Amino acid sequence: MRDLQKSGRIGRIEVENESKEGISKGFISIPSSLTRKETALLAATVETVTRVGPCEAEIQLLGIKDVRETKRKKIIERAAELLKEWDQKSLEPSEIEERIETDIKLGEIISWGPDGLPAGPDVESNPELIIVEGRADVLNLLRIGIKNSVAVQGTQVPKSVIEIAEKKSSVTAFLDGDRGGTIILNELKQLTKLDFIARAPEGYEVEELTRKQLIKALQNKKPADTYHENSYTEDAKESEKNVDSFLEKSLKKLKVKHRDPIITTLREIEPGHSIGLNKNSEVQFNLPVRDLYDNLSKFDSTEYLIIYGILTNRLISLALDMKIKFIACKNKEQDLKIPNQIFVYSF
Repeated sequence: MRDLQKSGRIGRIEVENESKEGISKGFISIPSSLTRKETALLAATVETVTRVGPCEAEIQLLGIKDVRETKRKKIIERAAELLKEWDQKSLEPSEIEERIETDIKLGEIISWGPDGLPAGPDVESNPELIIVEGRADVLNLLRIGIKNSVAVQGTQVPKSVIEIAEKKSSVTAFLDGDRGGTIILNELKQLTKLDFIARAPEGYEVEELTRKQLIKALQNKKPADTYHENSYTEDAKESEKNVDSFLEKSLKKLKVKHRDPIITTLREIEPGHSIGLNKNSEVQFNLPVRDLYDNLSKFDSTEYLIIYGILTNRLISLALDMKIKFIACKNKEQDLKIPNQIFVYSF
């Protein structure tokens, strides 16, 4: 230990001791700049000491504290404080743009009417009105500068929305492209003045649309008196037909002999489920997505996998080991690494 002190590998050894009833007890503190393994070895060695001078002794390790980790935490906390102060003083052009966008989204939304409905700041002053489903839809419209929307917050249309719609020169219902959007639309058509109807693409929600998609959906709005759910369904079917055509070509390239069962299964799979098929496109299992990883290896004849959920790197790795050729999924994990041996199709 003297040699280690001379070389600076351990620091000044400090001892705090007290004597009581002829017995001395104390705390020994040994600062170390050795590696973790070397420090652990040193601690174990110190515990083997049985005598201190002429007296018998017993040394027991109370703990090893990484002082460097504590310093790192303090440095990180201080750096975060400095960065926060710096951000407040000066902003990069990209940060300024982001800050403006955030202020638009969060700063301008108001609670409107007796029901405190989420709405844009121009909901009363603008002669036109856009009715959406929820707060997130209002925020997304604010992001692109549309400030005259109000959210009904569910399938029950508030009386305040019915009353303000009567005062507007133009009222547009802009709703999600799912069954929930259709239910709300039917309620609005019965209770509220509607001039136009706009829908998000099939399977999408207004809150998740990009700027381009929002503008396109509003530009494609249809007069309420000529709007039929069938026409929306036909558009969705046409889109589905194009998707099926692409899927058919993809499966053909993979030399899949029985393609129709895969396409049918993909159409009919329920949210939150996963289905595996063998080389003859015969269903091997239908499992909740949450149980897929733990059970997939039991079905070693699986060649085609359909997941109405998130495809993860962990699942991809397991599928690669099982020589699965094709995976269709609803969503993909961020930074998903797809090997060349597996064709991944998003639906």
